[in-house]
Amino acid sequence: MHVALHYLGVYGVGALKDIALTIVSTILSIILGVLAAAGRLYGPKALQIAIAWYVEIIRGLPAILQLFIIYFGFDQIGIHFSPLMAALIWLVAYGVGYAVEIFRAGLMDVAQGQREASAALGLSPSTTMRKIVFPQALVAMLPPLTSFVVLQLKNTTLLYLVGFADVMYEARLGVDATNQAGPLYVMAAVVYLIISLVIGRIGMRMERRAAAYR
Repeated sequence: MHVALHYLGVYGVGALKDIALTIVSTILSIILGVLAAAGRLYGPKALQIAIAWYVEIIRGLPAILQLFIIYFGFDQIGIHFSPLMAALIWLVAYGVGYAVEIFRAGLMDVAQGQREASAALGLSPSTTMRKIVFPQALVAMLPPLTSFVVLQLKNTTLLYLVGFADVMYEARLGVDATNQAGPLYVMAAVVYLIISLVIGRIGMRMERRAAAYR
């Protein structure tokens, strides 16, 4: 326990890095995911097929392999990414593959009749999407979005493999220096668990508020 407490400070710094990276990558993934979902539902056939293939590739390839391709693979052709940049690129690329399906399912959950009624009232497609379809779809999307944010946090545990100095990176250094794997990895697990529980609580509160306005 003394060893774990000794590393508590560096764990805290590493946790802040993981949280910041999770937030930034999630925001970017959601923005791109919304656009991609709209393209898959309403875009040209070629765009729909391309996005569908992207989703299949991202979901089909192991996460660690995707990270290694970005960090080590691109380096072989002269494109070098820092650990931070490789981490961000991968988390966003990976996140978009999942965010697309979350938003697509949420948008499809809204009855087609509501779009038809909006058109009959003279509302434009963009106004219908912004004021009628998306607010209702958001309620259905909040639970999987909360799980998605937790998934992005869990994905950060792989980033030490490319040298990103987060919680797992510090834990690995600590184990190498002290040979105390048990306490150090348990402490790392506690850090990630606390962050995940906080995310879950925030998600539940947002779901309750959204449901009240449904």
